[in-house]
Amino acid sequence: MDPFLPGRQPAGRSPAPGRLGLVQAFTNSFWDLDAGGADEWADLAGYQAWLAARGFAGARASEDDRERAIALRGAIRLLALRRDEAEARRTLDAVAATTALRVRFDPRPRHEPAGDGPGDALGLVVGVLAEAMADGTWERLKACPGPHCGWLFYDASRNRSSQWCSMRICGNRVKGRQFRERARNAEGAPGSVAQSSD
Repeated sequence: MDPFLPGRQPAGRSPAPGRLGLVQAFTNSFWDLDAGGADEWADLAGYQAWLAARGFAGARASEDDRERAIALRGAIRLLALRRDEAEARRTLDAVAATTALRVRFDPRPRHEPAGDGPGDALGLVVGVLAEAMADGTWERLKACPGPHCGWLFYDASRNRSSQWCSMRICGNRVKGRQFRERARNAEGAPGSVAQSSD
């Protein structure tokens, strides 16, 4: 498998382009669309399988490797939600300090992993994220704010106005919940007339 393939997206949304697909696939590993929503890294075997499928089978992953990957995944999601960015950047710095990367210049400057172990996979994710932040494509990766979602989606709209992974799914759920809440609050507001049940 190409390590940069972002995988299937909800509601037919376009995936992140090019190398940014790795960051999207890495961060969305918490929700396997093909397995009914299971976390692909729920255990060490699942994390190892994910690494191997993306070409990082050079060394067995440890539980510490999995926990570091989960921390990085959470930090990327916080950045995509535009929340707790200072904390998220500290996690990125800590992970980056433990990885080895090479810089290649042919055909253009890019980060490449120094090997094919679990730490090299995290290094590549951090390197691609840094590239995306530098070239502006990171701003189009957003995390869905749906209360039971968090899916990292690529906003391909011209004015970068997409808010939900899917308006049909998360957007309608949240708007429906907000509408019902406003209706309940209006019913209980002072001065509202109680309806007789006779």
